[in-house]
Amino acid sequence: MNDPAKTILIVEDEAIIAMQEIRTLEEEGYKVIYAAYGEDAIEIVRSGQDEINLILMDIDLGSGMDGTDAAREILKDHDIPVVFLSSHTEKQIVDKTEEITSYGYVHKNSGETVLTASVRMAFRLFDAYRNIQHQKTEIETANKKLNSTIAELHSAIETLKSTNEKFEAVNESLTHSQVELKKREE
Repeated sequence: MNDPAKTILIVEDEAIIAMQEIRTLEEEGYKVIYAAYGEDAIEIVRSGQDEINLILMDIDLGSGMDGTDAAREILKDHDIPVVFLSSHTEKQIVDKTEEITSYGYVHKNSGETVLTASVRMAFRLFDAYRNIQHQKTEIETANKKLNSTIAELHSAIETLKSTNEKFEAVNESLTHSQVELKKREE
């Protein structure tokens, strides 16, 4: 069983196929929300009523907005992994999905095992992506701190150089005064 807290939004215009996918994913322990159209999927995600952890998106959604357009619209404001699901294998259809950050492309007739494995892989890829983003942020923060420290050190070095020059001038003046005093004493 998978993490029951994970919610998958299925966007599929064919109700029978959607019901099979829902059953399969619920048997795997996922919570599943269903949308028949791209516009509905956008509204569900924007509403924030449920935290969507992954979107399983059909590409051909009938007469309305297609799945790639819906995914683009959702990904403008939300960081959610999208797995495309389609019965199409034509190059131009598959190419449309490559322009969008997605976590896989599953053929509808691949079976339950491939579907669930693809979903699990998408979650792992997304977690790895987030981990890399977190590490990148930490590195950038450390780099900023390091650059700030370097700037402070350069400033301290300049201050030390200036102070050293003053000490040398005072030392030279004292040495000169000491020589003058010795001459007067003699």
